[in-house]
Amino acid sequence: MKYRLYLIALALFLVSLLYNLVVWGAMPRLPEVGASIVDSARREAPLATTYIAIGGPLDSALSSAQSFGAQRLTDALGEGFARIHEDPSVAMDLIFNTTWNSAHRWLKTTYWAAPFFLLLTIVLWVLRPRQVRTLGPRR
Repeated sequence: MKYRLYLIALALFLVSLLYNLVVWGAMPRLPEVGASIVDSARREAPLATTYIAIGGPLDSALSSAQSFGAQRLTDALGEGFARIHEDPSVAMDLIFNTTWNSAHRWLKTTYWAAPFFLLLTIVLWVLRPRQVRTLGPRR
């Protein structure tokens, strides 16, 4: 089992990456504050910008993904929409510095989960046990 841990970490990376792409890809189409958050992300958060850029076409292709992402964002950030609308330049600061509810905490956790699981996958793959052949054909 120990030699397969990198596959588990890879699966967790792919799941968290897909979740982030779907949720953050719905950001530009979020009414009232979506464009403000995207502009703030371009200035301050390259990882969020990457999620938005790659997830946008995915959400455009699948309307169910778009609605799922918009619902997750509304649940997580709904309490901060008024403050983001007042001052769009601090949108990313509001998103990552305060925690409004459990959905917002989940959004922040999964934001960092993808890079963490990617790094964990690489480390576990490098440290995986290798098969040792003592009696094999001569080369």
